[in-house]
Amino acid sequence: MNARLQHRVTPSRASPAPARNRPGTVSEFDRIRQTLDGYLVKAAESRKRLLEEPYDPKLLHAWRVNLRRVTATLKDVATLSDDDLHDVLSYLRCCREATGQCRDMDILAMETLPIFLDKEHGELDETQAVRKTLSERQQQNHKGALVQLKKYGLTTPIRAWRHWVHVLEPPSDKRVREVAAAVIEKRFADLRKRADKLDGGQKRLHRLRSATKKLRYSIELYQHAFPKAATMQWLKRLADLQGHLGLAHDRMMARTLIGEVATGDNTKAKLKAFRRWTKRTAYEASEKALQSLAKLEQLKAYWRAAAH
Repeated sequence: MNARLQHRVTPSRASPAPARNRPGTVSEFDRIRQTLDGYLVKAAESRKRLLEEPYDPKLLHAWRVNLRRVTATLKDVATLSDDDLHDVLSYLRCCREATGQCRDMDILAMETLPIFLDKEHGELDETQAVRKTLSERQQQNHKGALVQLKKYGLTTPIRAWRHWVHVLEPPSDKRVREVAAAVIEKRFADLRKRADKLDGGQKRLHRLRSATKKLRYSIELYQHAFPKAATMQWLKRLADLQGHLGLAHDRMMARTLIGEVATGDNTKAKLKAFRRWTKRTAYEASEKALQSLAKLEQLKAYWRAAAH
């Protein structure tokens, strides 16, 4: 680990990075700086509230999403400098990954299982016992998540990021557009490549979902450098695609996790209806995702012309 991240301190309320003194309109680089800084501040605020207030799954989601927005884009932004921020990026990834299982269990307990039992009028033997065990597992995971959160403060990486911004010679708007165009082009190629390999399995689905998020976050970060109408079209289609992929992922994860909370004799038989439902709905969501992808590919690649 780089020396600038060796000394960790418990973060206090994070304040926005100071504005750069520059006359005239805000540069494209400053827009990027402000956006990334905002993500980091929101993640720090979510962490602070999780450690000080009763556990709230929405706060954990905010922590993870804001960190993911940074980790998905920071490496590309760092190409504007000789310092690749590798240590900061690696640390933030560890922060995000430390609480992943907790999020999946929350979705099973609060969304997937209730939809099956209530809205779908599904049946599950010993429902109360399963719900009780699931609640206990949630509590254990919540405690574990808080333990992990205490290990991963954000004050030092935020300071490292802001120092990087401060010492960097601000790139021109043209340079930012060139980098942005190259990044978006690569992200879109990755998405199409992973879509071609989709085989109905959870691993391939996860990779396509990850590629979709990275493309969406990159387009969001650089949106001010390109025509608004075009970027909004892409973001709308990507949000739709991401929603279907997310649902498919949640149902596949539920099918796996439910086996960890339903115990006793004939467990497989007890879960048969639920497993059948999650498999069917995951397939349906995957089919809708492919339809969304087809619509996405019909859009014009606006960044190719706008970057020149």
